[in-house]
Amino acid sequence: MEGTTTMSMSLAAAAANCCCSRVVFVGNIPFHASEKELRDACELIGPIRSLRLAADPATGKRKGYAFVEYPDDETARSAVRNLSGHHLRGRELRVNLAGRHYRRRARGDNEPVGLEDAIHAASLVSGAPPPDHVTRYLAARAPRELREMAAALHGEGPDSLKLLQEHVPGLAAVMEQVRHLLDMAAADEAAEEAKSKKRAAAAAEANDDHRAKLAKVEVEDGGFKDKIAVSSVGVPCF
Repeated sequence: MEGTTTMSMSLAAAAANCCCSRVVFVGNIPFHASEKELRDACELIGPIRSLRLAADPATGKRKGYAFVEYPDDETARSAVRNLSGHHLRGRELRVNLAGRHYRRRARGDNEPVGLEDAIHAASLVSGAPPPDHVTRYLAARAPRELREMAAALHGEGPDSLKLLQEHVPGLAAVMEQVRHLLDMAAADEAAEEAKSKKRAAAAAEANDDHRAKLAKVEVEDGGFKDKIAVSSVGVPCF
C-alpha cells in the first residue's frame, strides 16, 4: 500500500509540475526588436516567469523566435489566443503552446504512448485532473487503442455521450486526456513526416547538384577535345 501511495503522489506531483503547457513558442520576431520590446508585448497578457530568445550558439545571432513561460497554463492559453497576430515592429507574432521539451520521435500506432506523454496530457486537462490510475492505464495504451476508445464513446451519439459525462464522474476529464494524447501522437507523426520530406528534398537537391557538376565536366571535356581537333586540322604537315 505504501508503494502505491508513493507512486500516486509521484504522478500527481509530476502532472502538477509539468510546465510544458505553461510555455509558449513566439515566432516571427523582428531581428531588430529588443528583448524588452518582446517582454513588454508578452506581459500584455500577464506576468511571465522567463523569456528565452533563441540564438545560434556559435555566432550569437538571433533566430527570430523565443520561448516564454507564464505562471500557469490558463495564462499561456490566453497568450496563444490574444498575442497571436500582435504587431511588433511591423511583423505579426506567431504564438503557440511550445509542447513537450523531450522526445519528438513518432511512435508506432501499436506502441504504448508512455507515462511521460500521459502525464503531460493530464497536465493539459482543464478542471480537475484525471485520477492517477487512469493516467497509468492510458500510458499503457497505443494510439490505435485510444482512437477505438474515443470512437466507441462518440458512437453512442451526442445525447448519450452528454448523459454519460454528466453521470460518470471524471469521464469528461478522461476523454479530454485521450484527445490530448491523440493530438500529441498526430503532431509527432506530422513532425516525423516533415523531417522525412526535408531529408528527401535535401538528398534530391544534392543528387541534382552532383549531376549538374558531372554534366559540366563532360561539357568542358568535350569542348577541350573539340579545340584539340580543330587545332590539329589547322596545323600544316611538313
